[in-house]
Amino acid sequence: MRTEPQPAALDTEQTLALFRGMVESADDAILGKTLDGVITYWNPASERLYGYSRDEVVGQSVNVLIPPERSEELPDILARLRRGERVDHYETVRVRKDGTRMEVSVTVSPILDGSGRPAGASAITRDISAQKQAERDLRHVALHDALTDLPNRMLFTERVAQALARKRRDPDYKFAILFLDFDDFKAVNDSLGHHSGDRLLVEIATRLQSAGRPGDLVARLGGDEFTVLLDEISGPSDAESAARRIQRALASPVLIQGREFFITASVGAALGDESYRRPEDLLRDADIAMYHAKASGPARYQLFDLPMRERAQARLTMQTDLRNALERNQFRLLYQPVVELKTGRLRSFEALLRWHHPTRGVVMPTDFIPIAEATGLIVPIGAWVLAEACRQAARWHRASRRTSPIRISVNLSARQLGHARVVEDVRRALADAESSGMALQLEITESVLLGDGHGSVATDLLTELRLLGVELHVDDFGTGYSSLTYLHRFPVQAIKVDRSFVHRMGARRTDLEIVRSIVDLATTLGLRVIAEGVETQAQRERLIAFGCELGQGFLFAEPLEPASAIVMFETRGPVTRA
Repeated sequence: MRTEPQPAALDTEQTLALFRGMVESADDAILGKTLDGVITYWNPASERLYGYSRDEVVGQSVNVLIPPERSEELPDILARLRRGERVDHYETVRVRKDGTRMEVSVTVSPILDGSGRPAGASAITRDISAQKQAERDLRHVALHDALTDLPNRMLFTERVAQALARKRRDPDYKFAILFLDFDDFKAVNDSLGHHSGDRLLVEIATRLQSAGRPGDLVARLGGDEFTVLLDEISGPSDAESAARRIQRALASPVLIQGREFFITASVGAALGDESYRRPEDLLRDADIAMYHAKASGPARYQLFDLPMRERAQARLTMQTDLRNALERNQFRLLYQPVVELKTGRLRSFEALLRWHHPTRGVVMPTDFIPIAEATGLIVPIGAWVLAEACRQAARWHRASRRTSPIRISVNLSARQLGHARVVEDVRRALADAESSGMALQLEITESVLLGDGHGSVATDLLTELRLLGVELHVDDFGTGYSSLTYLHRFPVQAIKVDRSFVHRMGARRTDLEIVRSIVDLATTLGLRVIAEGVETQAQRERLIAFGCELGQGFLFAEPLEPASAIVMFETRGPVTRA
């Protein structure tokens, strides 16, 4: 049987030559050293990596490659080598001959003698600077806002978590966070576009950073929401001082597309303490405080306290209940008469919404309408009010001996008027009830009329509504920023003088003259005037003397259930309460 020839075994010299050739041609820097750290071998890749020739470093300590701040690493590595241990892929920093630094991965292995004891060591070094920089770039992208390059929510939350951990270790450490929301920022996006809005956000970021102290962290959470981590503060006064610095930094106008914009921020603050376990909870409370500040007007500051959280939780509960109220048939309409002031005879009704909550009882609009507006629930609720008022007008008309329809006034909110389907909602409500547009009067606040600054949007919308046959009234007149001189631009038929002016007519002569002026100018423009909140005979007599035709209030009747309202309509007698 034939056998294949076996390769000849390499002798020791050949093996060493082969090993040396592999090391000499390796791409990784490989050096040999004693157990005291003296360099004994230096391959060509080491020359390329570090810039030193073999003659320059052999016999030198490896400390020549180690920056001073890393010098404590060497004794530990040498001790492990003496124990025969291997150090794998140790990431550290090394210094080239020209002084530049690089991040490297080093694997150090003991070299054993014939007895198996460590006699020296080899180190394989690879430059990982590019890899580490790429990792840092990826982390930066992941933790920073793309538009402003500020830290984002993830990084901010991480830093707040570190501050909370420090607070638990050191009770004397104090910090706070500020939550900022910019007043009317949406107006810039709506009027100039998102590109201009982005420019404004970048400017805001720059100003916030300029207002901060060294060590403070400014972050953008998203949209126009920014946060600031105030590190090492002495107490609440430092948080308030930071808020004032921010407001001063924002005070000067920003020029965008040739227009000046003034920016103000609502600022909420929450102090870090041991009761907080999660960064999200601290952010939540600062956010709650910010909303309290915003409710007080523009450019306000508010420090969080526990009652705010309780109110916010109650608000959230009410919001949840409000979402279910329509489908559970919990809304009701009451009807308050509008009468001729001279005769007391009834002319129409205003529909007033009530929420019959299963546990709270009757909830008034002032308690839930702001929530409905903020959440957008006012749109479906408002559509229901329109439909129910039209149905009630139709029911009354069918049951009445009168040929003319019974007029019912319904309030339209700003959110409803901004909704694309508002005209369709009114049209459908009239059609479903088989009711004439003459039965419906829509009340709109004066601030809504000039909400776009010129009134053109409002004029187009009101014209569409007027074409449906409904009447249009301006509600709460005198509390906004328009004037009677603007009213000729809009297809309105009447204005309602706000109850606050009527109530103060007997106490303040200024309010008396305001009401007189409103009535005079409205008459000149051919508009009817309805006075709200008439509660006394003296108020009624003054209004009659001014020439005001119509009024409503407790002097004539409280809001009525539908059955009581139709009885009043059928009698049409004078309706003044005893």
